[in-house]
Amino acid sequence: MPLRKPKPRLRCLCDMQSREPLPSRSLSTREQIILLESSRLHGCRFPPWQKPPDISEFELGQDQTKFIDTDADLRLSSTQLAVFGGWKRPEEIQGLSSLLWPALIEKAYLKIRGGYDFPGSNSGSDLWALSGWIPEQVFLHSEEVEREALWRRILNAFKYGDVLITLGTGRFSKFEERKTGLISEHDYAVIDLQESDTQRRVLVKNPWSRGVGWIAYNGGGGESNAKDCVEPVSLSLAALDKELDGGVQDPEPGTFWMNMNDVFQQFESLYLNWNLGLFTHRVDVHFSWDLLQRNGGWASVGNNPQYQLYSKVGGTVWLLLSRHLKSSGRVPQDCSSTVSASDTGFISVYLYHDKGDRIYLTDGPCTRSPYVDSLNTLLKVELSKNARCTVVVSEQQLDRSRHNFTLSAFSLQLLSMSEAYDPYRSRTVRSGEWTSATAGGNASSACHFQNPQFSIHLSQLSDVSLLLELVAGELPIHVKLMRTDGKPVRFVMTRDIVGDSGEYRKGHAYAEIRNVPAGRYTIICSTFEQGQLGRFTLHVRTMLDCTVERLSTRPAGRFVSQLPTAVFGPQIDRLWAMMRCTRLTRLSVVARSHGTANTLSDWHKPSDLPLKVSLELGQGPMKRVLAVSGNDEFCNGYYGVQIDDVDIQSYECAQSGIWMVLERAGPLELHSQGVTIEVYSDVAIEVGSFYQSS
Repeated sequence: MPLRKPKPRLRCLCDMQSREPLPSRSLSTREQIILLESSRLHGCRFPPWQKPPDISEFELGQDQTKFIDTDADLRLSSTQLAVFGGWKRPEEIQGLSSLLWPALIEKAYLKIRGGYDFPGSNSGSDLWALSGWIPEQVFLHSEEVEREALWRRILNAFKYGDVLITLGTGRFSKFEERKTGLISEHDYAVIDLQESDTQRRVLVKNPWSRGVGWIAYNGGGGESNAKDCVEPVSLSLAALDKELDGGVQDPEPGTFWMNMNDVFQQFESLYLNWNLGLFTHRVDVHFSWDLLQRNGGWASVGNNPQYQLYSKVGGTVWLLLSRHLKSSGRVPQDCSSTVSASDTGFISVYLYHDKGDRIYLTDGPCTRSPYVDSLNTLLKVELSKNARCTVVVSEQQLDRSRHNFTLSAFSLQLLSMSEAYDPYRSRTVRSGEWTSATAGGNASSACHFQNPQFSIHLSQLSDVSLLLELVAGELPIHVKLMRTDGKPVRFVMTRDIVGDSGEYRKGHAYAEIRNVPAGRYTIICSTFEQGQLGRFTLHVRTMLDCTVERLSTRPAGRFVSQLPTAVFGPQIDRLWAMMRCTRLTRLSVVARSHGTANTLSDWHKPSDLPLKVSLELGQGPMKRVLAVSGNDEFCNGYYGVQIDDVDIQSYECAQSGIWMVLERAGPLELHSQGVTIEVYSDVAIEVGSFYQSS
């Protein structure tokens, strides 16, 4: 963190307000609209500050009346409603006139949170909203926390008046609450830090100012000297009290001392709010992120908000990501409150040393802030001279809607932040789906050709970026670009692969191919296994305009012959039927298992028994196999097997006869199996009835 010279006393917040760095860039029209959108909450308007208010705005002028808040009827909790007597000004209640400003600040903040009955927050985010000091959350139970360095950092900054410190407990059982005196999922203020040669301790204050407090145990395991759990002071700290200069005054109600070892053990989070005056330069960008079509944690970061961060001098930079509040539906006041979808989910920010270019995969080295379920997450980095980095915004489990954010960068040196550089001028988006008929599996599958395919036409040399994303789920997927003159791919030859996404990866796949010559190519989108079903989105980016069209994997412009269902009886593993044609024709055959059953009349039930189809010239020992599916191997019949483009002569049908042969493998006892067959041909053909043999 930036270093400061020691000061003899703590500074107040207002003393540092004038020294805060102001944003160094002008806001775009879109950013101004985003801020206006976020200023409308729960039926109220909170116009953004354009400049610090003048003191005259708070003076009551002649003939002016006191301000009356027309939106004063804030939501109360059921507990508050039980004792609610009405709204009054502080001076109307004897002895409370001094609480005017705290009451106004509290009311203003609770208005933007939707009322007194809101699901809750954390003290770091609350103090960021109230003071503008940069929030940082430290997870005390993390193995990455260096206790010595953390103590030195907060002790020095606290002495200089540069940090506000609060603590948050995790979830406690009722037994743990009684044992420790601490409240489950509750935040406490730290109002003093002290150190001796042997111990370190903090003075903790419960904002409730009364009730339970820390119950320490002595070395013998007995109870502490806490009286009614109101103002406990640990016996284990008695020696420390004598060592500290000036002694220790008795804590006020609701306050108690804890040593740092107990703090690390009993509290879950340490919240630090840092003085903005520590920095001299600040850059803010405001943006929206529509998560409606995003596939949660399995999506690529390619479509995430990304920004290029540049620093000529380098040095310390703090990046703060802030999620804007959203209005949310609330239940009636006579019902208990619920946490809306907008209050859940996690956010984080990544930094890649990637020249500020847009990235699509998270494989490279990076630094990231913790994923937090609060409104803010902070990343602290050290940049080298002339550093140009890519900042990526990330989320997990946010509700699938549009969210507004602000990304702020703080530094002691001049820096700039703009949208990440994207060299691709053209972007085309296509949607598709893997169905039972088109989920052909990886390239080793005989049905790989059935996968969804797209043609792409490049008029000039260009780099090509292919991003394939699942709409939902986590199937392993893959995308490849092939040199095929834009025609459907039947067989994958290594020499025809221009580029691909490498190993199959869950949720998304990305391929970037440099210097692709002008021409027509084919894109194949596949899952790893046959029959893995799901919807996907294909993003095609190029340096110039291109044409991307869906290809049919079935032959076009041909006769389609849908044959009667062929049925294997029990113990039968081979069927054959004669084919006839009147002249030369080129044809393809697709056969798909329709199901198995214990009786011939019930074959519509699902089946995946292995299947194979072939075309044979003649029968007996002199027969010749003209074509066979799956390289003469049995394949999963439920997803289909295929013979691709074979020429049939009419005289061959007349002389020796051409036979379509179906074969199956696997357990045959007491099972029947139906097979549907489609034949695509240049001219009409005839196929006779199927004979069977075992």
